Amino acid sequence: MKINPDPLKDQFFLVNRKIIRKLTEFAQLSKNDVVLEVGAGIGNLTKEIAKKAGKVIAFEIDKKFKPFLSTLPKNVDVIYENAWSFVQLHGKFEKKKIYNKVVSNPPYSFIEPFLQNLTFLEYDKVILVIPIKFLKKIDGSGVFGSFFKSEVKMYVPKENFYPSPRTNSVVIDLIKLPDPIKTKNSGLFLRRYMYQHEGQLSKNSLMEGLILYMKLVYGKNFTKNQARKKIADSGIQKELLEKPPLGSEIYEEVNRKLGNLN
Repeated sequence: MKINPDPLKDQFFLVNRKIIRKLTEFAQLSKNDVVLEVGAGIGNLTKEIAKKAGKVIAFEIDKKFKPFLSTLPKNVDVIYENAWSFVQLHGKFEKKKIYNKVVSNPPYSFIEPFLQNLTFLEYDKVILVIPIKFLKKIDGSGVFGSFFKSEVKMYVPKENFYPSPRTNSVVIDLIKLPDPIKTKNSGLFLRRYMYQHEGQLSKNSLMEGLILYMKLVYGKNFTKNQARKKIADSGIQKELLEKPPLGSEIYEEVNRKLGNLN
């Protein structure tokens, strides 16, 4: 069967079988795992995941690849539609999905919105193939950096894809950061709280977050005035406090200046 991927649809298929096997090794798959794959393409990665996982939920929006995907093992459910509605969390609070792991070479345009919907997802492992340039976006993001860190497992030159994209890629392990309540990490807690309430001015979400943090971690009844004073004394730039947390700068400031409260 002839393969006709469309680069305009971000269809760059990983064809190096050694790298494909490495992805499943990084994911530490077992028969207890339900794995999500977004952008199954012709099923190269899907087949390898299916060998080790209990179940695979594979999304592929392009039905022209159906002849390839129809031969996959019985533990694979292929869904021929956009994965967006399936991965959406619909709210910024901890949730579980029916899948506990993600192993995917997703379409480039899907990566950022997908990561936003991983922020509050409870998962065991997320292994992704992403363009190198996007790695900087993850590591430099105030939001993404409040929920996980990316560990580079291997570099993937563009020649390992068909067709070859313009940029090289990396395989990352998206490691979830520990619960800031359990670790008493005030900076991380406040950053997450700001993101949950990003429609508010930063000064207001920080005030509410401080009150909640002191109660949950130390059992203290922190007043609004105490919270306001703590924020004022921290030295965070006033212009950042007077607007919603829309950039990485306010997240960095909060981490530096309100990161060790007790």
